[in-house]
Amino acid sequence: MFHGINPSSPYTPIKLLISHCATGFKNDFTLNLFVTQTWLDDRLKFYELINDDYLELDSKLISRFWVPDLYFVNEKSSNFHDVTVPNTLLHLHSDGRVIFKMRISLTATCYMALHKFPMDLQVCSIAMKSFGYSSRSLQFHWRQTNPLTRQKKLEMSQFALISLNNRVCDDISDNNELSSILSIPESYTCLAIDLELRRSLGFYMIQLYIPSALIVVLSWVSFCLDVGAVPARISLGILTVLTMTNMKTIAVASLPKVSYIKAIDVWMVACLAFVFSALLEFAVVNAVARRQKKKPWEVIMEAEPLTVGEDH
Repeated sequence: MFHGINPSSPYTPIKLLISHCATGFKNDFTLNLFVTQTWLDDRLKFYELINDDYLELDSKLISRFWVPDLYFVNEKSSNFHDVTVPNTLLHLHSDGRVIFKMRISLTATCYMALHKFPMDLQVCSIAMKSFGYSSRSLQFHWRQTNPLTRQKKLEMSQFALISLNNRVCDDISDNNELSSILSIPESYTCLAIDLELRRSLGFYMIQLYIPSALIVVLSWVSFCLDVGAVPARISLGILTVLTMTNMKTIAVASLPKVSYIKAIDVWMVACLAFVFSALLEFAVVNAVARRQKKKPWEVIMEAEPLTVGEDH
């Protein structure tokens, strides 16, 4: 078998099947990928030897064949699956065409802009390159028909997958890390997939928006109470203010500590301002009512204190 050398055809089509996707607030996302690579190696032709169109080889033999050194540029962690056997497949066709398929669980970086959270739209990408071969020796390109597919029931708890697109990376001519270190002016082909994700708003409507709106309405109940019902109005005002403060703390506790203002911050601050204004309104109304109940001479005495001078 051949090991560690280039195939006769440097063009390697790639096909991806996404069976799982998950993301949260850690600026990353996790995918379960089925990666299919195809290339042609004239040295592996066997149509003159046997009548079979292709051979299904055991996964243990893969180490004896040359396979493209594909790696994911923005990968944080990844692992191959080996239950109950290694999830790899190698088909060798009689014309020397090799089909290599593997299953990978991958966690990649995805820096999220949370300005519109929780009504945000995120685009997460995965870039793929050859680790050691330049474009002169190995070139990746997408399969011409259906390069990207996904399982029909691909669901996420917090996001909805809007679109799935493949492209050639903008930095296709950029040198990779090895070229930068060795000062080798070589280019490396790069492929990427973009996942457009829209955050599901249902959880936040039930847990934040509707409760906070109801608390604001509840704070307005104090306007219907008698001015003399001081304990009731104070208790209601303080309770709504404390509840809104607690809800705001819970809302931002699970989010990344960012320096810019998010949409949820504007909403919670506005709700807090409404309930605080209701409490402040009671203080003003109560002070005016107490002043109006006083006798005229008491008001004059408070406004202009009487000073008694000595007679000479």
